[in-house]
This record gives sequence, C-alpha cells and structure tokens, in this order.
Amino acid sequence: MKHPFQHILLDKTGEYFFAAAINTVFLFKIVKNDENDNDTNSDNIIENAKLLGSWTDEVDPYYTIRKHHRELLEQYEQQQREKEEKEKAENELSSNSTNENNKREIIPVEQIPTSTKQIMNKRPKLPLPGPGAPPTYTYIRDMTLSNNNEYLIITTDNDKAVVVFKINYNPSNDNNNEKVFNLTKRQPMMKRPSAICTTIDDLNILIADKFGDVYSLPLNDEKILNDNELKPILGHVSMLTGVYNTIDENNNQVIFTTDRDEHIRISYYPKSYVIKKILFGHKEFISTFILPKWCNNNILVSAGGDSFIYTWLWKSEIEGNEIKCKFNVDDLIKDKLNEKHLVPEKFQNDSKNLVEYCISKIIPLNKTNQLAIIFEKIPFLFIFDLSIDGELKFNREINVINDIITATCTNDLLILSFNNMEKCLNFYQIIDNNNIKPLENSLKLLETINNANDSVIGDIDELIPLFNTNYLRKRREH
Repeated sequence: MKHPFQHILLDKTGEYFFAAAINTVFLFKIVKNDENDNDTNSDNIIENAKLLGSWTDEVDPYYTIRKHHRELLEQYEQQQREKEEKEKAENELSSNSTNENNKREIIPVEQIPTSTKQIMNKRPKLPLPGPGAPPTYTYIRDMTLSNNNEYLIITTDNDKAVVVFKINYNPSNDNNNEKVFNLTKRQPMMKRPSAICTTIDDLNILIADKFGDVYSLPLNDEKILNDNELKPILGHVSMLTGVYNTIDENNNQVIFTTDRDEHIRISYYPKSYVIKKILFGHKEFISTFILPKWCNNNILVSAGGDSFIYTWLWKSEIEGNEIKCKFNVDDLIKDKLNEKHLVPEKFQNDSKNLVEYCISKIIPLNKTNQLAIIFEKIPFLFIFDLSIDGELKFNREINVINDIITATCTNDLLILSFNNMEKCLNFYQIIDNNNIKPLENSLKLLETINNANDSVIGDIDELIPLFNTNYLRKRREH
C-alpha cells in the first residue's frame, strides 16, 4: 500500500509541487499545455506532473535514544573518574592526617562536582524498545520554502533536526548524477521543532519548538552548532504551534508566535525580548494562522481548538480593540461530527456522547480573496469570503472523498491530501467567478504522482500519525 502524503507544498509560481510521505520528500514539475495558457477557464491547462527528484531521510530511527545513551555514558565515566580521584585524595589525607581527633577532612558541598550529586552505580545500558513497545517513527514533520523559493527547509522527528536543501529546479536530462535536493545543513535541535519559517530577507530560519522557545539560525551558513551554542531569542511557557516574520505599521520587523495556551504574541525582531502586544480572545489552542496577501498585511486570521475563527486588526493602536470578526463555526459542522470526534473515555460525560473538533489549517485562496478551512477528520472543505478589511462570511462547503490531511494552493491550483491509500490527492482549479471545481485530468495527475511514491507500507498500522492537531488540547478534569 502507498502511504498518503502527510505534507504537500506548491511553490509560489505553482509550477513545482513538493510532497512528503513518511521519510521521503518528492519534487514534481506541473506540466502545462502552452496552447491553453490564455484560457483561464480551461481544464486542460495542467496536463500532467513530472518527477524531478526525491530525497529519503536515512537517519538512524533510534538516533535520539543513542544520543541520550552517549550522554549518560559520558556522565557515568566522568563520575567514575571523579570518584577515583576523590578516593585517592581521601586515602592520602587519611594517611597524612595527624590532627588530635584523627578526623578525615570534609569536602564542602559546593566543591563537589555536579555530576557526582546524582550517582549512577551501574554502567547505563542502551534502552532499545523491545517486543510490544510503541512504534518508533522516522518521518518528516513539517516543510516550508524560503521566500525566494530557492531553499526547502524540513523538520524531522527522530533526531529533532532542521534540514536545509538548495533546490535545483532544472536538472539536466543528460546528467543523472545532478541532484535536485542539495543538502546544505542538518542542524539537530535540543527540543523537537514544532513550526518553522524564514525571515523576510531569507537570512535566517526561525525555529519554534515544543518547549516554547524560538531560535534564529543562519540559512546559508553550513556550520552545525552544538547544543550549548543554541540560544533562544524568545520563549513562551507552553508548546509553540506557529511562527511567522513580517513588518508592522512602523516598518519594524516583528515575529508572530502562537501556542497551546491560546496566546498570539507579537514580538519585535531581532530584539525579540521586547513584546509589541499579545492578542487575547481564543479559549483553546491556536493551531493555524495566516496574514492574507489581499488584506495588505493588515489582517491576521487565526483558528484552533475552540469554536471560532478570528480576524484581527493586529496593527490597531487601541489595545483590546484588535478583534474585527469572531465567526462561530458550530452550526457548520455539528451535524458532521461522529465517533472519531468523541472525547477520550476519561473525560467523557455520563451519556458518553461528548464530542470535540478543531481546525487544523487555513489556506489562503489569493485568486478569489477566499479562505479554505480544514477541520480535522471531517471530509469537507469549507470556503469563506474574506474582505480586505477583515469581514468574514461563509460561502460554501465542498464534500470530498475522505478526511483531509492537509492542502496547498498557489494561483489557480488547489491540491488536497487525503487519508486514502488509493486516491491520496485531488486537484482543483480556482476560477475567476469564485468557483472551485476538480480538474478533469485529476486521475492522470494522481497516477503519475502515486507511481513515483515509493513509500510503501504493509499494513494500516504502519501509518505515521496523520492527524495530530487535536492532541494539542489540554484536558481538564470535569
């Protein structure tokens, strides 16, 4: 069985399509029919897709376990050396002591090396999982393109790394050794990255992690930093879910960060210890936010684990006056919830029918000034109209074949990725009259891309986690 694509990404031109399945990322060129370039309503503009190249992450699946084991071994060996030195010093002191009480000299606590305060009496063993242990996954957690389209940045699960590639979009047909994915850096992080982006000028990568810290690393510098060289530029007190760099009303660079505790923070950059403002309104985690281009960088749209999509006048000078629109989505999806949305048994009500839902992604449709909204584990795509001043209005829903994992859109092409082994993608054309319709040759595109996907699994139990958004929800005893 072919594994579905957990991440998909169109470049800014709409000519190149990245897709990640388990630990492999593929790059396809979207082949267009030149004869129909002037016909914006033609289904035949996109003919097919051509595989340009792929890259597979072959990192040791037990990298993190082995790294921790090495650290424990170093600590154990250091303790043994310090223990031997201490015993030697005590023996010398005891043999040379002539004081009247014949007492042994006591070493002050502050002089005892830190590593000896937690003594390991045995040499640590490598704790590899045994039979029946939960599966260990090696997969691509996230990916994004630099603003100039030249670099692909991905994050991995096992070694908690940020991996940077310089992309060759035009490999020579005569040179089979010419790489498409040119690895420039693999930077392991101390904590698992949860969101990434590049700065406006593409000089740095901004990395948010699950412990609430943000790091800024040079994009073009190939040097790998040690853990003690990694210094956060800002921090939250809970897991971060998003990071983005832009310009404010005074032409100052700012960083947007969102977290599991309902916060949207706007900090100055690079002096990120200075907070510009915090936007309050959400009552649950924030999983997704965007600044739509047609709103001229004035409107922020956010959503997550509560019942509302918010639009914000984030540049407002009046504190507390930032909320422009608060759209309740309960009525749109209450009849679409099922057993997949039941609250875990521990937190259920007496009737065992308590359900919950969340929005996993907002996709801007720049051609029509609309938003496409994905609800986790709901097989519908919801389309909203967003005015330039931030007014949000529901337009329609599109019934799709299966639960949507993720989506990507550029210009007039929208691609959805599904939790479906056979039909894992669908392709839609966005037309000028705000219409969205499937491409007639979607099956041809799917066949080409699916044939190139060599990420094969033997059983459905081998699927990597595809729906992770609702796990951000903090549980409260009732």
